[in-house]
Amino acid sequence: MKYIAGIDLGGTNIKTVIVNTDFKVVVSKSVPTPFQRPKEETFSVINHHVENLLQEGSIERKDLLGIGFGIPGLTDSRTNVAYNIPFLGWTNTNMAEPIRQYFGVPVFAENDGNVNALGEMHFGAGRGFEDILLITLGTGLGCGIITGGKLLHGASRVAAEAGHMVIEAGGDQCVCGKRGCFESCCSGTALTRYARRFAIEFSETSLMKETNGNLFAITGEMIQRGYDDGDLVCRKVIEVFSEKLSVGLVNLIDLFNPGIVIISGGVARLGDRVLTPTRRLVEASLMHPVQKCDIVQGQLDSNAGVMGACSLVAEGLNIPIK
Repeated sequence: MKYIAGIDLGGTNIKTVIVNTDFKVVVSKSVPTPFQRPKEETFSVINHHVENLLQEGSIERKDLLGIGFGIPGLTDSRTNVAYNIPFLGWTNTNMAEPIRQYFGVPVFAENDGNVNALGEMHFGAGRGFEDILLITLGTGLGCGIITGGKLLHGASRVAAEAGHMVIEAGGDQCVCGKRGCFESCCSGTALTRYARRFAIEFSETSLMKETNGNLFAITGEMIQRGYDDGDLVCRKVIEVFSEKLSVGLVNLIDLFNPGIVIISGGVARLGDRVLTPTRRLVEASLMHPVQKCDIVQGQLDSNAGVMGACSLVAEGLNIPIK
């Protein structure tokens, strides 16, 4: 039996999965992402993490066919160079070579929004669709666009950076320096920012009690509980978030005419609390019913990135995905 490894480099954890060529998961594990460490040390953590998984799965190195790698930043999949990884402070880094040298197998790097889209297309909510818009709502906002069954890459291989299109002129400042970006309006960071803002404005909220007044301790789970209990601040947070999400989605649907929109990431766990009002607002804003498409929650949750990374290897080595 031969095997494929998929790595998803996140702002909190590095998640890795090893699958067989039937794409059945053999072993999976996460380790904390090292911060403020030299690149060599970070790659050493990644390599030893994969090595440990091989040992845990009783897999010999010679049976590893290749490794796919999802990168949270502008990444050229032809050269495997990440132009920027903001939370690590890295620029112009070949993400494949240190891993290829260690394991002696092909390594394929790709933007994390793209690998999430591939994961859902092959193994999750996007199965059966060739035109897919995926938005992943985590700490930031990622995007992957598949058209005709293929990733949309663009001339420089850095297309689909939808998180930095402006949807609200003069809105909240984004990490990129602009104001009103899709990411600064619709991400896990934005969700908790709205909660702090409305908790201060209205004060009567369960969030004050849950955090002992430390509003920077607000989590998505707290907002969800408050929403379900009828907390008016939490209801307002979800209402505003859904309105802004719908604006970004309508713009992207107008541009790309997807057959399905998939919402993934940590914020997607709010489910229909966010998706039901978002669907209603999107449908009301489209120019014609022919543009209508399902807006659904991703099925793979935190496995979308690693499974999409595995599919990079399958594509690169002509391994069929059944």
